Amino acid sequence: MEQNARKMSLSQIRDLLQTVHGVCDRFQLVSLKRQLEAGESLLAQNPPIDVAILGQFKAGKSSFINSLIGKDILPVGAIPVTTAITRLQYGEMERAVVRHFDGSTTEAALSEIADFNSESKNPANEKNVAVVDIELPSLEDYAGLRLVDTPGLGSVFKYHKSTSENWLPKVGAALLAVSADRPLSEHDLELIRELTRHTPNIILLLTKADLLSEEQQQEVVHFFKETLLRELNRELPIYLYSTRIRTDRYKHQVEAEILNRLAVNRDFEYRRILRYKTQSLLKSCLGYLDIALKTALQADQDRDALRDQIINEKVNETQ
Repeated sequence: MEQNARKMSLSQIRDLLQTVHGVCDRFQLVSLKRQLEAGESLLAQNPPIDVAILGQFKAGKSSFINSLIGKDILPVGAIPVTTAITRLQYGEMERAVVRHFDGSTTEAALSEIADFNSESKNPANEKNVAVVDIELPSLEDYAGLRLVDTPGLGSVFKYHKSTSENWLPKVGAALLAVSADRPLSEHDLELIRELTRHTPNIILLLTKADLLSEEQQQEVVHFFKETLLRELNRELPIYLYSTRIRTDRYKHQVEAEILNRLAVNRDFEYRRILRYKTQSLLKSCLGYLDIALKTALQADQDRDALRDQIINEKVNETQ
């Protein structure tokens, strides 16, 4: 199936998505709704590739993005901060647009962003923010990409988890931030398993690397590689990052080997991601149909067995 997926044209992908849409409607496959919508939206709109920074709370996701763009735009703090999805992309002038769940929008200054995407100023997302979109001229080198800051997983705020998890089907490339003071956990492995359904681009980012000596860094990276092979039977790229020491070196490596490559090959990556999502959706749909067929066959067998039992009992009664 993977080889065939690589050969799929956009028109073939469109036909497949329409077919899956019909199957989902007919058999009420609600669990595939977000995955299907993400594929259809990606095909129809051809939006920027979403490079999502994901991970447990306090993994340094917002600090990492602030460091990349060279501005402290995203709120950071000692407690779980981010409460809404925030997307940053290139624009000719600095601006921010807050999109609400009811379809309305609010223009905001960059200095007001925390009023909408931080837990302290928008607790429990009481302002019903769906997403905050930020445009920056400084991201011109990455036109065609969109950096996405997500609420942290694993905090006491359960809606942070649901917000991030509901958004996962839209991921184009995933940077999974893992803090050096809290190495790879079962929650991280579960997130990788889920991300595997949505993107071919998964990268581990060891944040707060300054907390470790060089020897400890090597030890942690080795632990990551061993754990991924043992638990998931796969390898993933691993990058170090710190906003305190050697930041320029770490930043240059992330820009050159991740962001620049995605930006330069944007159209190729767009098609690759779209094909991957379509293949994954098709696999999930076929899996559900297989279960439904087996359930139906089992029901028929049970019905036949019950009929035979009743007939046998009646025969015995007449003898």
